Amino acid sequence: MSTENLIKMNMPQVRRPNFGLENNFSKYYADGNPLLSHILNSLHIVFPEGEKLFIRSVKYFQDQIEDPQLKARVKGFIGQETQHMAQHEKIWDTLESQGVTAHEFDKWYSKNAYETVEGTIRNVFGEEIYKRLALAVTCGLEHYTATLAEVAIDPEINALQGFDEKMKALLMWHAAEEIEHKAVAFDVMQAVDGSPVTKSAGMLLATWALLYYGAIGSVKFLLEDKEVKLADLPQIFAQKAPLLAKAVGTMLPKLLQYFRPDFHPNQMNNDHLATEYFDANQKYFQKAG
Repeated sequence: MSTENLIKMNMPQVRRPNFGLENNFSKYYADGNPLLSHILNSLHIVFPEGEKLFIRSVKYFQDQIEDPQLKARVKGFIGQETQHMAQHEKIWDTLESQGVTAHEFDKWYSKNAYETVEGTIRNVFGEEIYKRLALAVTCGLEHYTATLAEVAIDPEINALQGFDEKMKALLMWHAAEEIEHKAVAFDVMQAVDGSPVTKSAGMLLATWALLYYGAIGSVKFLLEDKEVKLADLPQIFAQKAPLLAKAVGTMLPKLLQYFRPDFHPNQMNNDHLATEYFDANQKYFQKAG
């Protein structure tokens, strides 16, 4: 495939979705399973602050980008991440009404991740290394989200079977756009740094952050859920253990590809999943003007 076709295929379009989720989804929207619902609730909180990091990290280097097509793709990337942030935050009040302490977790997470951890990296390594590492972390997390997106959309895995239809629509839209812009931050990193050490360090830190904060939120929400009894946890886990094992087994080799010296996100060959989703679901969104 030519470079020109790759650029056209990965030009992010900013859309304004309307899923009708406000006060209109069940507490256990993930196929009635509390564990899977609370894992996703944790991500609903983690994602918006993460998307702010993504936007900051590419903006640090906007003035250094000379390629006009990459500049346009960065603009689309920022627009999409802004919409993702808004759509996830839009459901926080409903989660609160269902007993999920979304705002409390966000306050702790934001302070810990973006004041304590980021502040320490800035103080120890200096501003320039911090900015390059922030971009590398963004690239690592973008590879995670594009890989998660592939699992979410792929009909052979059918990971969202039994989900509340409106919540499924939100997750599928987010997933499709993650595939659509999967290479933008990576191409910025390659343009301004290109160091394999920075790339790998960013991925390792991204892995720690996603697993650490995602797990803390999931456990917090599950333990605080008054409708979930301790004795029910083994059965709740067993219900979704095969799906989780299949998802992890599918994702792991794709994630490890990131450490190859010649890796590029366009090698993932999953763009057709996003294209098929957008073609079939125009009713949910309009292109932003």
